[in-house]
Amino acid sequence: MLTPSSAQARRQGPVCVITTETNTTADRLVLALDALGTRVIRFDLADFPRRVVLDAVYRDGRISSTLTARGRTADLDTIRSILWWHPGTPQITDPRLTPEQHRWVTAEAVTGLAGTLAALDCLHVNHPVRTRAAQLKPDVLARAAGCGLAVPDTWIGNSPRGAFRFAAAAPEGVVCKSLTTPTITGPDGAPDPRHGIFFTQRVEATALDSRVSAGAHQLQHRIEKDHEIRAVVVGDELFAARIDAHSPAAREDFRADITSLTYERTTVPGDVHTGILRLMAHYALHYAALDLVVDREGQYWLVDLNPAGQYDWLQKDPPGLAVTDALAHFLTNGAPGPGRGGT
Repeated sequence: MLTPSSAQARRQGPVCVITTETNTTADRLVLALDALGTRVIRFDLADFPRRVVLDAVYRDGRISSTLTARGRTADLDTIRSILWWHPGTPQITDPRLTPEQHRWVTAEAVTGLAGTLAALDCLHVNHPVRTRAAQLKPDVLARAAGCGLAVPDTWIGNSPRGAFRFAAAAPEGVVCKSLTTPTITGPDGAPDPRHGIFFTQRVEATALDSRVSAGAHQLQHRIEKDHEIRAVVVGDELFAARIDAHSPAAREDFRADITSLTYERTTVPGDVHTGILRLMAHYALHYAALDLVVDREGQYWLVDLNPAGQYDWLQKDPPGLAVTDALAHFLTNGAPGPGRGGT
């Protein structure tokens, strides 16, 4: 298990929740933190500079600073932990700026605010540097296999000939998956409604023509699924939900038709559990959501690691996973609370 340093453990100040104003998952987490008696300071990077004021001094290797957000002020030396949960981007509104100046000032704001917060010697869930490393899917595939997890054969590239060869040799065909986010976003970071979501989809080898050369693509051997698993890890505690799809679209990508899904609470085999925790340790992650496919022979295949993956819908019954409570305890104490119900 990854544990905070002794300096982190001594901090008794607030938990900092960095997220959008409308994030309902964070709403429930703040209530859970309040129930533990933990002080919370919540804001979004998008609140800067209008509703967030940073006053930081670096001296002799230490940061002496305060942050005021939405009327609350915190001494950053006392912050016990930070949850980075899908924050927005600083909103620079000075009408005097040219578009080029606006981009530069925005980048300066991100580096100044997020960089100062990331420099704090406290528990980060997850540290932005660790999150970015764990979002590099080609690296994740290689590291997962090294941690003992089964990974479907995967092709990445822009060679039409290579793509066709790979797809033609796949026993059950291939699927095409995004390498980054499955959505196209606008300047504010929000999904652009003019574009749909790129769900995982089956692709015939004959469709892999010269268009492949236009950019990087990811193809993966299609697994004949029995069901899927969404595993959520908080510290060294693992929660797992079995997901059964009941429509053709959902069987390719359960996000494509969530109304056809049924859930139940489950566990994963010991070797899979161990492999997941090894992968978490490799990236120094304290939280992640992982997707696994279970084939008809009972083999577990890791298909995705998301260091900020959603979990809130799995707290409903079924499967009733108590992730928020575990996360609140972890942010407060640097460890999950007793009897939180993980595997």
